Amino acid sequence: MSRLVDLSPTVPHGFKGPPSTDLGVQLDVRVKPGYWQSAQAFLSCHTGTHVESALHVIEDGEPIDAVDLDRVIGTAVVLDLTPVDERAIIEPDALEASAERLGEAGEQLQPGDIVLVRTDWAQRAIGTPRYFGHSPALSEAAAEWLVAREPRCVGCDFFEEPAARDAGWAPEEFVVHRRILEAGIPLVEGLVNLAELPARCEFFAPFYKFGGIEAAPARAFARVPA
Repeated sequence: MSRLVDLSPTVPHGFKGPPSTDLGVQLDVRVKPGYWQSAQAFLSCHTGTHVESALHVIEDGEPIDAVDLDRVIGTAVVLDLTPVDERAIIEPDALEASAERLGEAGEQLQPGDIVLVRTDWAQRAIGTPRYFGHSPALSEAAAEWLVAREPRCVGCDFFEEPAARDAGWAPEEFVVHRRILEAGIPLVEGLVNLAELPARCEFFAPFYKFGGIEAAPARAFARVPA
């Protein structure tokens, strides 16, 4: 027997997206007596749980509609880094220590695995103005450590780009995104509930098939033993 764990936050009206756009989600709900309802949504594609492709940071890079679903669906391992301080920079030694704990639990990070990096930051702050600016982040070396493990994709419950936590950043400073996405590894951001997952599980992040852009909202979930 198995059960599903929802890994996406609810996104209500006003839910904050990235500070680069400073957009809160706008839901325009229309109703008619009878009853009939139809809503329109205005939001950044980088709001809540979403999948990113190389076009996010690489000119003429792979658009999101070219990312096959089997690159965001499959067997996942959880690298548990908790506890992690606000605005901490996560270095390779923290990832290595978590991978060693996987081994103690009888699991091993294999090429082709989906890697989910857990800090529990999104659980506390996603959708609020604090989420991006106060998030832990990966160092460039930590991003390279992940790429060297040849994952199918990487999912995070925090905002992994340190330079973009503060105003005045430049695109070339998106080194974490660039290292991961240029390797052909999709990024799944804005995950929640990673604490409910075992060391290994089945992960799913289906996303909207928008054409020609760099990201799309997703409804991520995992299948775990009941």
